[in-house]
Formats: sequence, C-alpha cells, structure tokens
Amino acid sequence: MIFNFDDKPIVACSSGVSENTAIGLIRLSGFPELTYLKDFFNFDISKLQPNTAKFCKLYYENTVLDEVVVTYFKGPNSYNGENILEISAHGNVLNIKRIISCFVSSGLFRMAKNGEFTYRALLNKKLTLAQVEGLDTLLNASSGLMLEQGFQLLNGDLYRRYQNLYQSFLKLKSAIEINIDFAEDVGEEQSIALLQDSTKKLGKEIAHLKKSANVSKKAFMSPDIILVGEPNSGKSSLFNLLLDDNRAIVSDIAGTTRDFITEYIEIENNTYKLIDTAGLRITSDTIEEEGIRRAVSILDNAFYKILLLDITKISEFNFSFSEETIFDAIIFNHCDKLEKPINTDSLRVLPQSRNVFFLSVKEDFLYDFGPMGALLESGSIEPLIKKIISGSIGPASENGSTGSIGPKISDEIRAKFSLLKSQDPIVVDRHRQVINEISDSYDVFTSNINNLGDIAIISAESRILGNKISELIGIISPDDILSNIFSNFCIGK
Repeated sequence: MIFNFDDKPIVACSSGVSENTAIGLIRLSGFPELTYLKDFFNFDISKLQPNTAKFCKLYYENTVLDEVVVTYFKGPNSYNGENILEISAHGNVLNIKRIISCFVSSGLFRMAKNGEFTYRALLNKKLTLAQVEGLDTLLNASSGLMLEQGFQLLNGDLYRRYQNLYQSFLKLKSAIEINIDFAEDVGEEQSIALLQDSTKKLGKEIAHLKKSANVSKKAFMSPDIILVGEPNSGKSSLFNLLLDDNRAIVSDIAGTTRDFITEYIEIENNTYKLIDTAGLRITSDTIEEEGIRRAVSILDNAFYKILLLDITKISEFNFSFSEETIFDAIIFNHCDKLEKPINTDSLRVLPQSRNVFFLSVKEDFLYDFGPMGALLESGSIEPLIKKIISGSIGPASENGSTGSIGPKISDEIRAKFSLLKSQDPIVVDRHRQVINEISDSYDVFTSNINNLGDIAIISAESRILGNKISELIGIISPDDILSNIFSNFCIGK
C-alpha cells in the first residue's frame, strides 16, 4: 500500500516543475503553528492572518532564497483541514527545486507523495471519495466533457445521483426487513407489494446509470474524425481545409497518402483528432496495403466518419472496404468536373449515411444539384438507399455553389457531440465498472425474488448489492481503489 503515510509536515510544488513559469506555487501543509516557520522569513510570521497574502523575503540559513508572496490558510478551514502556507515564488524550475530542497534539508518537512495533500483532505473529511475522483478527472481532462464531469463530481452533482441510488436501496432494504419481521402486522399482500415496488424503482435508477456508464468512453475522451475514400477523392484537401493548414500532401498522383496522418482541431471547446487515411483500393504495393488495413481498422471506432468519393468514378469504387459502416457524411467530390448529367439511380449502391454533400474540395464549394437538393436541405439520409430521389445530377456549371463545406461539417460534428453529452455519460473508470457490477448484482437479486421467493436468500443477495452501491459512493473504499486514484495526482495536489 502507498498510504502508510506519517503525519509529518509535507512540502511540494503545486504548479509543476516541468518547465519555467512566471510564478511557481509551493505548498506547505501539516505544520502545528506559524512559529514553526519563523526561521524562514524576515518578519514575525506568527502575526500573519489567515486568508491574507504578504510580500516578504524567504531565507534559509541566513541566505535570501527569493522574494515571495505567502498566503496562510488555517486549519480546519483549509483545502485539506490542516494548516497550509502557500508560497508564490519566481517560477524558474531550478529556483523552485532549490527552495523545496531547503525546506526538506531543514528536517521540518518531507516531500509529499503523489496526491498526499488530497489524501489528507479525504482523511479529514474535507472531500468525499467522489469529489477526489472529480478532482482527478478535472486535472487530467482531455476533453470539454471530461472537464465538465470533473466539476460535477467536485461540486457533488453526480454524487447526488449516487446518493439517490443509495437511498432507493435503503428503501428496498427496509421493505425486505418488513417482509421478514413485520409481514403479519402489515399484511402479506401489502408487504410483498412494497418489496416489488421498491425493487422496481431501484431497477430504474440502476438502468439509467448503466446507460450513462456504457456510453463509449473513447467518443468523448478522444473523439476521432476520420476521412476515408478512394485515392484522389479529396481526403487530403478536405483534411487541410478543416485543419486550415497545408499539413497533408495534395497531389494528382493516386496513393500519395500511404499511412494515416493525424492532427488535432478544436470545435466549440472540444478537441478532436482529425485523421487522413490511405486511399481505399486493391493494390499490390505492400506499404500501401498496410496503410489501407490501418485505415479500415480505425474506421469502426471513429466518432465521426466521412466517406469521400469521386463523383465521376462512382462505378469504379470497391465498397467492400466499408459496406458494414454507417457514415456520418458521404461527400461526392469533383462535382466541378462533371461534363454530363448522371442518374441518381447509380448511387443506390452506396453505404448508409446520415448526410450527403456534393462539392469540389479544391475550390471549397458545395453544389446544390436539382432533384438532389432536398437531401442537402434536410441533412437526413438514413438509410441512404431509401431517401435518394430518382433523376439526374447536372454539371456544376448549371447549378453553381451553395457555400463552404467546413462550417457544415463542423456544425454536424458539434451536433453529434451535443447529442452524446445529452446522454449524461459517466467518465470515471471506477464508476463505470462498479455501476455494471451493481447491475449484475441487481439481476441476480431480482432472479431470486422471481424464482425462489425465499426471503432469507433475498436478504443475503441484497447485502451483496448493498456493498456494491456503498463502494460506488465511497462508503467502502478498498486500498487498491485508493492507490489507483491517488497515483494519478501530482505530488503538489
């Protein structure tokens, strides 16, 4: 176990020491009183008032270390319930390390371990386990959604959902006890109805949490936008357009991109991984073939899937690479090259898609093609084969452009991510795992009610279910769970 800590005062840098900064924050915690620190300052620090800051000089063995600002937080009204002094020093990494080294060398402090400040907050009941996990999620968030859930956990919003679950379980437990000890007083029929009703209500809450826990984590932690299609269909051009940079090589030579290229873009405060892939075709080139294999392998797990096709060569494309995939958008490129109308019946062989666009990526023009215009306006094609309107698609010269593809794709991605957020996904791994275990325990519990009717067995199974629910809200906290949580924290937190 990593939690055999002593209660000696601790010190660490809370702002990190990976690079130089304007200000570095050093945190001291657990000292008995301010006079404990009197040899480090050029003023009577015992007179420093709580929650106030003071500019002063920091000393060690009569040598000035730095000019700093100190702020005192008196326990128990502090982050972790202990006396805390925060020192804002010049943020050069060497300076921060030197100051910390002096405090440790004095023998009055030791270096904090990962997450020890927050662990002490947990011990002193300043934070619940769920809030600690929220802080972990907040500090390590890789997407806007994770950031929001970190705040929800830290502020107790998600924890209240778990508390509601726990209260529903207590009502179920009470119903079981009534059936064991007071069935004759209440009446057998009424006591059974009470048990069934409380079981049903608990089941609804578990089902709701399970739905939130089983939303694809990758979709909101690191959502991928993948561009696939035949060679020379405009993938790299669209990649550069969305990225607003000439990152990918654009060439008339088929097969220029042989491996996938990734860059990150931000849409409405969420970061997405944009992936340009090798063109899908049958090839004897082993390097290109491996690039195609990789493209297909990452396609299924992508958050937003875009298929690009050369509208002048639809009949030549092999859809076996993606025939089971439902695309978020199919883009018919090179519409500016059409020399004569093509019939929409030829498009019925396409994979399913939610949106269809017609454009020239090189010119960044969307084209509105007569009878196909309704598709562009509705933006809803699912499945595509049922929505295509028979008729012809004329040359671009007869129809003209309707705007840029970039904002339309961004709007679609934003809308899909908003839909994902509306499902209230749960991002903490431990919570996701325990919620699924709770669901499994509930299934066993209900099967005993339905099949056995033995109240003693039902009571025993309810204890197993109760232990899992208690684990979710932090009443039961095995050491390995604590170890896993606090290992993610930096030593200054």
